[in-house]
Amino acid sequence: MWPHTVAILIGGQSERMGRPKHLVTLPNGKTMLETMLVIASSIAEQTVILGGEIHSQHCIHDLRKNHGPVAGIEALLHSGIDSNYLVIGCDMPSMTSESVAPLLRCETNAIFSYNHRLLGLPLRVGSEALSACSKYLDAGGRSVWGFLSSIEHTSIPLNEIESAVFLSVNSLDDLNKLAVE
Repeated sequence: MWPHTVAILIGGQSERMGRPKHLVTLPNGKTMLETMLVIASSIAEQTVILGGEIHSQHCIHDLRKNHGPVAGIEALLHSGIDSNYLVIGCDMPSMTSESVAPLLRCETNAIFSYNHRLLGLPLRVGSEALSACSKYLDAGGRSVWGFLSSIEHTSIPLNEIESAVFLSVNSLDDLNKLAVE
């Protein structure tokens, strides 16, 4: 088990899905959040929810409203509950503990890339990135890629098959593709 914290982002607008993604039921009968909580518990003993309120879960609310996932990361880093975090989306049900292992082996901030492009999530981030995160948000930044580009990080290249497990389920079409697989 990784001795740090897994943080699951749930606060997105879910416009393409039409309802909160973390509540969407997958073909296996579980919600996306239930699935991600199982995955998180296979990675680390401590899990937190970012950007929303879930009964019986440790939740951290954004310090800035309507600033996207980076605001959730800022609130997480500001919380001080740990020194290192694995941040994942609630909409990555194909992810496994084995697939994120390379991030957890890094000693620094780390992210996967495919074709020389950062994936965004999952990412490993340390508490020392708080100042840079706040500065990025203060300057109007909103994207995870932009935030990561503003801090030192290790980029771990993946091939097409490896990167596919980190695709987000953003729409009903994406959800239907899972049912076929």
